[in-house]
Amino acid sequence: MTVVEELNGYNTQPYSKKLMEDYLRKLNHDDEYIAMMSDILDTLETVMERHNVKEESINWDREGLKLEDNKVILPGEMSKIVDEIVKDNQLYSFFLPEEFGGMGVSGFMIGPLTEKLAYYDLPLQMLIMVGFSILEPLFLYHQPSFDKVINEFAEGKRLGYVAFTEPQAGSNLAKVKSTSEKVGDEYVLNGTKIFISNGGYANTGLFLARNMVDGKEEGTNVFLVDNLDNIDVLRLEEKTGLHANPTAQLHFENVTVPEDYLVATRGDGYRKVLERLLGMRVGVSFQGLAASERAYSLALEYAQNREQFDRPIIQFPDVNRKLDEMKKQIPRMQDYTYRAAYALDKYLKGWVPTDVGANGKKGAEEEAAKMVLGAVRGGIAHYYASSAKIYSTEIANSVLYDAVQIFGGMGFVAETAVNKISRDIRVLPIYEGTSEIHNWLIGRSQQAIDMIPSLKRPYRQYEDSTIYERYLFDRFPGLQDKI
Repeated sequence: MTVVEELNGYNTQPYSKKLMEDYLRKLNHDDEYIAMMSDILDTLETVMERHNVKEESINWDREGLKLEDNKVILPGEMSKIVDEIVKDNQLYSFFLPEEFGGMGVSGFMIGPLTEKLAYYDLPLQMLIMVGFSILEPLFLYHQPSFDKVINEFAEGKRLGYVAFTEPQAGSNLAKVKSTSEKVGDEYVLNGTKIFISNGGYANTGLFLARNMVDGKEEGTNVFLVDNLDNIDVLRLEEKTGLHANPTAQLHFENVTVPEDYLVATRGDGYRKVLERLLGMRVGVSFQGLAASERAYSLALEYAQNREQFDRPIIQFPDVNRKLDEMKKQIPRMQDYTYRAAYALDKYLKGWVPTDVGANGKKGAEEEAAKMVLGAVRGGIAHYYASSAKIYSTEIANSVLYDAVQIFGGMGFVAETAVNKISRDIRVLPIYEGTSEIHNWLIGRSQQAIDMIPSLKRPYRQYEDSTIYERYLFDRFPGLQDKI
């Protein structure tokens, strides 16, 4: 199957299990496997409903977090729900490769899982799903020293954080100042990290630092950090939203890790980080999708029941138009996000689109493979990840703006669900690379995409545009022609 057939086959459709099932079949999974994936999602939904997470999350948002003795305390019953998902139901174990005793669940499924959990509560979803960002590189660059941590993730004893960002190193992680220096058979880590999701609560992290050799920098390293010794929580950020998920400033002072906790190769950490970032960026696009689906549901229900001038406000043309635009928009967001998850899954499995040749001409498979190992294969993956991220997260904020507007004064009240969601998702176009950076990355990927002339940009499938798309393209001139 050619790359064009692989990526052009799926038009938008309403959110349903069928969308997931169709992509899983494209990934060559059978009906038994697909039924198991549906069961996992159903189990998560059962847990969320039993604990009344939609309503309880508003209380968690109001109560917020506490920092006691260098440890974050979650509000309400939040920690118990996390434990039920990762310990009692052993969510992580499903994604372990079979050689680790797991089910070998496709990385594609992280998207639908994110969507399911974030639909109920984004801070709760983040506490759980960041762990996959730790496991993925541990599998990809596996060595026996990782096995204990991997098994403890499977048992639900660990949650993850990613300690990369620094004051001068946000989107450009090559500028980190943190250091790692080899002393005997250990590395000593030092540095301060900011904006760390799950920081101070999760007990297992990845740490990015400069590789210091005899006082000189020689590339960057990524390390597994499996305990909290010598890691101080300097502060918890007070944020617009995500009040129930810790965003911490962490100080690492002479933190020692075994030399075999080095992830991938010495001095090559930054390049490996770029590969890992793709999965997190696709995950953020699913967060935007989930928030938009929830906002539409809330706004529709409110508009049907709220009456003014002796009629439901849904009968007012401007309110009805907003809801129609949301309904039209959401399947397009599904198209972008699911397509990106599919492309990333294929990319991480070494996908080689053999129809790629010089100047888009069909060439010998070995020639295509040689090219794909360079800019083309990576360019395709970056293109779909960045396109989904900017499209879904920017539009989600516009959808929530309209949802709050439909609620009127109640939408401005902090203790309503629509207000909480609007505050939680404001960060989506910011973290894991700002929209401005992703727009730039999409531009850089065009050379790879242009080598496949028959590959359609997702947006070009549609005969018209939504009001949200037009606003997006007004804010980012030229983006319409790229995605």
